[in-house]
Amino acid sequence: MMATTWPVLTSAALCAMAAFVISSPVRRRATKHTSVLTAVVQQARALPRRRRRRAESRSAAIELVAAFAAELRAGQPVRQAFARAQRSNPTEVAAHAVAVAELGGDVPRVLHDESIRHELPILRSLAALWRVAEGSGAGLAEAADRLAIAEAAAQQARAEVAAQLAGPRATAKVLAGLPVVGVVLGSGLGASPVSWLVGSVWGLLVLVAGVALEVLGLWWIARLTKSVESLM
Repeated sequence: MMATTWPVLTSAALCAMAAFVISSPVRRRATKHTSVLTAVVQQARALPRRRRRRAESRSAAIELVAAFAAELRAGQPVRQAFARAQRSNPTEVAAHAVAVAELGGDVPRVLHDESIRHELPILRSLAALWRVAEGSGAGLAEAADRLAIAEAAAQQARAEVAAQLAGPRATAKVLAGLPVVGVVLGSGLGASPVSWLVGSVWGLLVLVAGVALEVLGLWWIARLTKSVESLM
């Protein structure tokens, strides 16, 4: 989902810049367009932090499941093992589930809800294992251990894929900014490209077509990278 966010934000920034250029003669709207562009830039800057937090949440969930399996192998009852695992690996993604476990509530349901809220499939898998173990009496330790190992391997694979896709994404960002650089360079050389873009019918058509092609190209790059990531 978040893999397609940066192209959308970049497209929004380009559209905001185009709107600002077209409406620049109208001074009373300048402040509004500037604030919109500033908000888009701030959202784009926040993307790396959100990606880091998502990766940290996945790692914390994997450590929690691994610690849970270790506590079960040590002979702890299921609910006590889960609470001890969370205390040894504090993470907010399971804090509510631990509280429910200590009160004797429906832990699998809470884990399922938390998996949707935090986008952590490992918690949904743990919820399914927990419910099966409670209903059939099957042991959870080995299943939870295998789940943690499999998710750790998937996390490593996602990191490797993200590293491989960093180059194409960086190239797409650079190429998306080249038209703006060209306009700035043309203005510096005295060619007045902005006046032509906003002062004639052909210029407006070229501006609209350029922005549309930028959006289409960024969407296509996002689709390609998402298709690769979806294989993991």
